[in-house]
Amino acid sequence: MSWNRVTVLAALLFVGAAVFLWSCEQPARSGDVNAKLMVADGAPEQAVAVPDLEANPELDPLKVTVDNVGLASFMGEDSMEVVLEDLYTYFHLSNVGEWDAMFEHFPGHRTADTAMLTVQKEMMDKWFHKGLRNRAGGCHIRYVSPWVEEEDQRVALLGLDLNYYLDFFENFEGNPEGMRLTLQDQYGKEAIEYYEFDQIENGDTALIRQFEINATSSMYVLSSLDSLHCMFLPPQISKSPQLAAEMMDNETMLELLRHKREHFDKK
Repeated sequence: MSWNRVTVLAALLFVGAAVFLWSCEQPARSGDVNAKLMVADGAPEQAVAVPDLEANPELDPLKVTVDNVGLASFMGEDSMEVVLEDLYTYFHLSNVGEWDAMFEHFPGHRTADTAMLTVQKEMMDKWFHKGLRNRAGGCHIRYVSPWVEEEDQRVALLGLDLNYYLDFFENFEGNPEGMRLTLQDQYGKEAIEYYEFDQIENGDTALIRQFEINATSSMYVLSSLDSLHCMFLPPQISKSPQLAAEMMDNETMLELLRHKREHFDKK
């Protein structure tokens, strides 16, 4: 399986964002999360130093925020708070490469193909250590649907602005440009920017190649009826009808999309 195929699967199943044209607070250009990490002179103005989040998970600059002025929410505040806390955890665990814990926020109980999940974890971990990082920078929540209950679960839909990165560290062997068309197909050409820059950490210089995505997106939230533990799927799940049918009823998906279109998209 090629590296770009793995990235497509990872984006489909775990980020989507996805993982958002966002109005969240951006990290400082100097890389102030770590005074010893900064971009080198001559880097693009928008470039921000990228910490190795496997070694330093506490440096993750991820932010999940809410549009307190224009938010269209049809969910109780207590439930929404849990959803957003679990969403942050889900993105953070992906950013730092904690795959087993991250997969607790993927609805694996809804699919019989457990071998597929094992392969996904193995491939994501492989490319993570080969220098390719899928990283959510942040998301700004602008729409929250009501819950729709099925036999054994409840499902909701979030509308959000996503800031998302593909970071290619210096040890990555391959051409990042191979991902451009795939990203443009998912998010639109205007949502994609590509940067190459050197960054300096503890006096050592390393090349970073990076796609940054800023796009409007959405995400499905699934939870069992017994407890509010949130699991997430990107909207691209609809492009895999068989997998989508395993995760939720088609009627549920259509009902949520109609609600978002009528109560948020048309405004």
